[in-house]
Amino acid sequence: MLSLIKIELNKVSKSKLFLAWLCTIFIVLGITAIIIMGLGTDNKLGEFTGQDSNVIRITGKWEGWAIVASLFSSLFTKAAFLIFESYLLSTIIIDEFKRRTIFQLFSYPVSKIKLLWGKVLTVILISFIAHFTAHLVIQLLIKLVAVLTESNYILVANQLINLAGITFGIVLIGVLPFVLGMIRYSTPITMLSGLGLAALLSNVTPGNLTNNFVDNSLFLIFTSLISLIIVSFSIYNISREDIKIK
Repeated sequence: MLSLIKIELNKVSKSKLFLAWLCTIFIVLGITAIIIMGLGTDNKLGEFTGQDSNVIRITGKWEGWAIVASLFSSLFTKAAFLIFESYLLSTIIIDEFKRRTIFQLFSYPVSKIKLLWGKVLTVILISFIAHFTAHLVIQLLIKLVAVLTESNYILVANQLINLAGITFGIVLIGVLPFVLGMIRYSTPITMLSGLGLAALLSNVTPGNLTNNFVDNSLFLIFTSLISLIIVSFSIYNISREDIKIK
């Protein structure tokens, strides 16, 4: 399996991947900055963190902006990299079916299930690394600006273990668009389902931003297992299809 993952990693354009990762970070930071400016101007920063929270308390118009920015950017990072993962699913798996290049691989003396899982695990690996590192970079940039402006901020070191677990759970949920995309070998369906999943998992209202259900361990474990079961079933069905090279 490791050799299959290495082969898939070698196929991926590292420069394009890095550019997509960098652009995603800038987009998340840009959207977060616009929202923070708007909330701060309207004196509504406290509404999106919960003034009654024992962890966060905002008394001034701009006091605690870095904490709110950290929470919003974390939310947008999850959404952005769910879409990023859908893009990877499209390029690494769906496009190969669409171009029928995958069928050449199926002619090799290797199990179809192993070949498909090799591709899925490659997507999971790349997505986890991209998501986790992007989150760290964004949070460190916010912390840097907060230190320079003498603002309160959330300590990144205290979040690392929790962040790794949440990121891994979200990445596992993010492979679900593969199932829908395989119905017609459709890249648009894969991307749209990823967008829908991102919108669903990023839905928040004032007062609950610090308690988003996506960060709940039980929710992540349950949905991750369901996601893996559905993907496993889909891969098993694909492996049983009598596919001929045209």
